[in-house]
Amino acid sequence: MSEETAGTFEELAGGYVFVEAPRGAPDGSQWFSDLLGASVYRRDAQGAVQAMLTGRDWVGGIVMDQSGHVLCSGRGGIVALDPATGTTRSVLAEIDGEPIIAVNDMEGDGRGGLYGGTIDFVSIMERNEAPAPGQFFHMDAHGNVTVLRRDVQASNGIGFSPCGKWLYHSETGCGVWRYPLVGGEAGTPEMFIPLPDSDGMVVDREGGLWVACWESGKLLHYDASGHETDRLTCPYPHIVSLGFEPGDLTSLLVSTGGNTAVTGAGALLRLRVAVPGVPEHPTALVMLENVS
Repeated sequence: MSEETAGTFEELAGGYVFVEAPRGAPDGSQWFSDLLGASVYRRDAQGAVQAMLTGRDWVGGIVMDQSGHVLCSGRGGIVALDPATGTTRSVLAEIDGEPIIAVNDMEGDGRGGLYGGTIDFVSIMERNEAPAPGQFFHMDAHGNVTVLRRDVQASNGIGFSPCGKWLYHSETGCGVWRYPLVGGEAGTPEMFIPLPDSDGMVVDREGGLWVACWESGKLLHYDASGHETDRLTCPYPHIVSLGFEPGDLTSLLVSTGGNTAVTGAGALLRLRVAVPGVPEHPTALVMLENVS
C-alpha cells in the first residue's frame, strides 16, 4: 500500500455543483460539465469560461468528434453539439429499441466509434431509489451498437492499455474491470482492481491507471499489474472524473464535486504527472460527416 500524500492541484475553474467529463481539446481549451447544473462549459486557452450547452441534465461524458462536433452524454442518451451554432442533434437515443434513461462516461475506441455506459439517473436523482442495472456498450462509427454487459451498477471511467490488449471499465460499487481486446473486439471481462468507490479513470503510457475515488475523495494510481503506487488527496470532498490534455499528456485534468455539507465545491483542476497519458481518441461518426 502506498503512503497518502497531498497532491499539488491547480484550479482552472470552480464554484460549480458537481463537475464531470473533463476533456482537453486540440485548440488548447478544456471542456467540462456540471452534472447537477445541467450545463456544459468550455474554458479557452486564455482561461475564460463560457457555457456552451445549457438545459441538458446529467452530462457525465464528453468526446470530441473529428467533424468538430462535441459529443455529450446525459439524459436520453448522446447528442452532438456544434460549438459554432450551439445546436445539437441526437446521436444515440435507444438501445435494442428501448429508450435510454441516461449515458454517463464515454470514450473513443480509436476506430471512429466509442464505448459508453447507461445509468439510471432518474431513480438516483429524482426518485431516491436504487437504480435499475445499466448497460456497457460499444457503438461503431456507423452507429451500430453492441451491448457488452447488462448488469452494471453505475458505469464510469473507460480507458485502453498502451499495448492495445486491454479495455478498462470502472464500475462504481465494484471496481475496475479488464476486458481482453482481440481484433479490436472486447472479450470476457475479469475484475482487475476491486475498489467500491472507483469513478473516473485514465491510463498512462506505462500501462498504469489513475482512478478517481468518488466517496473517499482520493486519487489513486496503480501500475500495470494492478498494484497501488500512489494515493493523493485534494481539498475537495469528492474526486469524480479524469482526462489527459492532448497538447500536454503530463497534464491530468481532474474534476471534483461538492455535497450538501460542502456546496460550490465542483471544480476543474490540473495535476502534473511524471508519466504521460495515453492519448484519448476522437470519434469519426459517419452520421456527422459534412454536417454543419
